[in-house]
Amino acid sequence: MLRLSRLINKRWLIVVATLVAVFGLSLGWPLPQPLFNQPLSRLLLDQNGQLLSARIATDQQWRFQSVSPLPEAYTTSLIQFEDKRFMSHPGVDPLAIIRAFYLNLKSGRIVSGGSTITMQLARMVDGNRARTWWQKLQELHLALRLEMQLSKQQILSLYAANAPMGGNTVGIEAAAWRYFGRRLTELSWAESALLAVLPNSPSAMHLARSREQLRHKRDFLLHKLWQKGILSEQDYRLSLLEPIPDKPQPWPALAGHLLDRLSQEFPGQAVFHTEIDRRLTQKIEFILQQHSQRLGALGINNLALIVVDNATLQVKAYFGNTPFSQRPEFAPYVDIASQPRSSGSTLKPFLYASMLDSGDITPRMLVPDIPTAYGSYQPTNYDESYRGAVSARSALTASLNIPSVRMLDQYSYQAFYDQLKQMGFSHLFRTPEEYGLSLILGGAEVSLVDLTAAYANLSRQAQRAKPIVQLPLRYGEAALPEAGRSPISQGAAWLTLDALSDVTRPGLHSMHRLFAGSAKVAWKTGTSYGLRDGWAIGTTRDITVGVWTGNANGEGRQLLTGTRAAAPILFDTLKIMPGLSWPQTPDAALKPIQVCRDNGYLPKFDCSRQSVLIPAGARFEKISPHHVQVTVDRKTGLRTSRECDQTGSVVSKTFFQLPPSQAFYYRIAHPGYTPLPGFNSACSPDRRMLGGNFEITYPAPGQVISVPRYLNGLQGEVVLRASTNRESARLFWHLDKHYLGETRTFHEFSVALDEGPHQLRLVDEQGVWQQVRFSVVR
Repeated sequence: MLRLSRLINKRWLIVVATLVAVFGLSLGWPLPQPLFNQPLSRLLLDQNGQLLSARIATDQQWRFQSVSPLPEAYTTSLIQFEDKRFMSHPGVDPLAIIRAFYLNLKSGRIVSGGSTITMQLARMVDGNRARTWWQKLQELHLALRLEMQLSKQQILSLYAANAPMGGNTVGIEAAAWRYFGRRLTELSWAESALLAVLPNSPSAMHLARSREQLRHKRDFLLHKLWQKGILSEQDYRLSLLEPIPDKPQPWPALAGHLLDRLSQEFPGQAVFHTEIDRRLTQKIEFILQQHSQRLGALGINNLALIVVDNATLQVKAYFGNTPFSQRPEFAPYVDIASQPRSSGSTLKPFLYASMLDSGDITPRMLVPDIPTAYGSYQPTNYDESYRGAVSARSALTASLNIPSVRMLDQYSYQAFYDQLKQMGFSHLFRTPEEYGLSLILGGAEVSLVDLTAAYANLSRQAQRAKPIVQLPLRYGEAALPEAGRSPISQGAAWLTLDALSDVTRPGLHSMHRLFAGSAKVAWKTGTSYGLRDGWAIGTTRDITVGVWTGNANGEGRQLLTGTRAAAPILFDTLKIMPGLSWPQTPDAALKPIQVCRDNGYLPKFDCSRQSVLIPAGARFEKISPHHVQVTVDRKTGLRTSRECDQTGSVVSKTFFQLPPSQAFYYRIAHPGYTPLPGFNSACSPDRRMLGGNFEITYPAPGQVISVPRYLNGLQGEVVLRASTNRESARLFWHLDKHYLGETRTFHEFSVALDEGPHQLRLVDEQGVWQQVRFSVVR
């Protein structure tokens, strides 16, 4: 019997030892990863970690990912209220359990659970299931596992991040913003104590009831902290005076469109740290509200604005869409700043810079500004006038369309398209051939994001001796994609910005004067076809501001132009940014060359000259085509030849002479323009010297003319035009080998044309002739 008893005891010992070993091993069983798999709210933080915007989690809970370490005031308050022996027990507090058992037995009901912070965390991990003895044992076991595998600080952080805080608010991070409108590290002792007691009865945070019960719990905890010497008496008394929140704080709503966009691009990320300047954003928000009311009265219902730090390409302010009202037809939730719109004239500076680098132009070089057609494509200037010829720099500052199209035709729209791609314009989805020459006049699709980045990169390039990497805008810590080197040199970038700093546009003269005392700014406006988009971009050494105005549905408005709608917003924004400066002149990236003062080409004969800066790497080799040297009679001033010279008064003289089509408009704005003098009647000129006396200006060779019908059903007529160097010149008109008649002074003919190909031939009184072939469609 004794042997049997020993055998039984030995077996029991083995069983107990085995159970203990299994239990011990079970404590080391890896915890589930992650412990909590609930969806998180999306947060957008500014450069100081302050909340800019938030979006509720998919389960409709405000549950924030921890972004700040737990402050001492909160952890101390929590431990003193919930689990004063937390730092010393292994996850289960036997003394607390015995005390809870005694209180429950004495009361005849459950009045205390004896749960430690770790046990409460275990209950959260297990899904807050119904309380049973078996469930309690499971929580005890999980609490021990948590203590064995996690540090005390990790347990506190997990508890604070997942504790119920009333209503649909979960975790202390969300509660700090929800009830106090501040981040966790900025809470007072009274606020920390309130959040420490709240999970004990989260339903008490009902702002219409249980407020006194909640105050009593908070004040009880504050009293305990004072008694233990954690709070001074002064801090304790002051903390008691702090009120309980009477309503939830509204969630911050700055840069919400950016948060939505980043959430779509990075679906696995819950917190987005940005470099957005909160104070600057709030100031700009007030400006946009004022302008939104101004534009809304004109039927312009949406605007967007971005501010970028040029040095880092970090976004400092982002307004994806500020609607006139929140009505659905104004698409208030659409991030228009990232959506493609018509570029208007905003790409002209990049063409100008590219042609400076390629040696195709100098800033002073004249570009034709006359009626122009490429097949059926006929660009016009915004004011529907012509200047004959303008310098490339003036064409940019005045944003003239015809010179820009002619420059693109010379440069190649295919090459320019490739450069735009390299500069980061990501919305160009068609082939270069589909865009054609309209690429420079609003035919391209660009977003405010890409456009602002391109201008910021242009400013960066103007300040770098080596080619920069073309980068997109940055939104905090997001990694930057690979990009190519800038296709624009430092010298060309600086010269382009310098030209844009002289921009003056009709309707903005007074504004320009008001801004003259402020920092120098390079700026450009743009208006899309049909008055659907108004752009204004401004850049300095330090920052770039991009503005878009229009309607989300693409509807045009009469006053929807970059000048009237967008530019005032740009300048109001620049005014609140002190300390703006201008890039220094990069002397090493520029070189001076001598050009003719009249037309900006390399000198020919003895033209009046001046020095002009071009990029150091550019090779400009175009000799002036507009300067001719002729012999004139010193006495009469008429042209002659040395063979006719009988008095010795013939001299050679250089004249600046534009083609007749350009001279016709050029001399209107330049009264000092002097055409070649007429020939001395006693000296017959060589016919080869007469070829430039007149020019057919419309139609252009190969042009396709579309002839509409009038309202009365009759077919419209085509007005044929020509220009001459002499007002008294006579021209004889022939169309398709039929004589039409002659003209003097005003050289125009209005004719009705059949559909199909035609040939126009003009002859002057000296027998010199010119002809063009064109076609008509209906």
